[in-house]
Amino acid sequence: MVSGGLLTLNSQAAVATDAAQGFCMSVEQNFPRWDTNGDGQLSVAELDAAVASPQVTGDSAAAIAALKRATRALKSELPPLTQSNLLALATAEKSPFPKMFSESLVRIQAATNCVLFAAGPPELTTIRQGKLGNCFSLAPVGAMLQRNPAEMMEHFGTLTNGNYAVRIGARTVEVTPPTPAEIALTSVNSRPEIWLNVYEKAIGTARILDQLVATRTNSALDALGKGGSAGTMLASLTGKEIRRFSFKFAKGTNAHDTAQLAKKLSELREQLTAATAQNILMTCGTLKVTTPDLTPNHAYAVLGYETKTDLVRLWNPHGQNFQPNGAPSATNGYPTAHGVFALPVTEYVRQFSGMAFEVPAP
Repeated sequence: MVSGGLLTLNSQAAVATDAAQGFCMSVEQNFPRWDTNGDGQLSVAELDAAVASPQVTGDSAAAIAALKRATRALKSELPPLTQSNLLALATAEKSPFPKMFSESLVRIQAATNCVLFAAGPPELTTIRQGKLGNCFSLAPVGAMLQRNPAEMMEHFGTLTNGNYAVRIGARTVEVTPPTPAEIALTSVNSRPEIWLNVYEKAIGTARILDQLVATRTNSALDALGKGGSAGTMLASLTGKEIRRFSFKFAKGTNAHDTAQLAKKLSELREQLTAATAQNILMTCGTLKVTTPDLTPNHAYAVLGYETKTDLVRLWNPHGQNFQPNGAPSATNGYPTAHGVFALPVTEYVRQFSGMAFEVPAP
């Protein structure tokens, strides 16, 4: 008799083997097409061109997305991307390539025939951040979806040439439809719609346009993945000013000044109450954290504040589920569903570095 645990291990090994074989087969079949200058190894520019090509589909797109992920995550550890090196890397012990390939393929297959928006308004709880580290651009989206999902839809238009127009503040950015590889690398939506992938491509494109020509990257996804400020992105998306509220008063030796701490907490509660009542968009971020399931150096949407319970409600773009081992607390963490959770203001200011409030138009 074979135990359930052994069956699971064997099943996982079989899946990994199949993924490795699929990746290797894609490399063998497509490497000459990816290697456009024929020098026997893939450059960053050639990878970016393959990612951006709508002709790279299916397993080929999954393989190129895995390669792009690897060059971002393992840049200093990778040898030259020759065909033989890629095949060796894919079959090495604990290789990340099979998992990256299979995850990308699932994403690509799920996005077949997606429309910009599915029936009904977009939903906060159906989206999850992808592999680019662009939480700064997603936190304002979460806040806007909480306030009014239809408001998010107003930022998008479809052009007669099949491209999309995305309004970012006062400017409109035109982007081509996301390619299969771009779909694999950007955010996940459990609904059959691609507006979030289009939005991310537009943010990356806008960043490229803002760069000096001599230093521009050719990849919108690379430009998107360089990180940024959620507050600054909130201002860019809405075209409105923001005001910031730092939580330095709750950190280090400042936290021992009880009078100052009480004063700042009172100010924060007052601003949170007013912002929630007025449906003002809010974002926040972390640097270092000690509470389980909070993400360091990460941007969040602030969804609201409840005065009676003194709880701030937040959304993590990772969209994860979490159940603390014990009573909800700073030590055990807080129950989280689809990235949404709540914590007391007193813990909020300890774990987070500060927040940004939308300034309504006069």
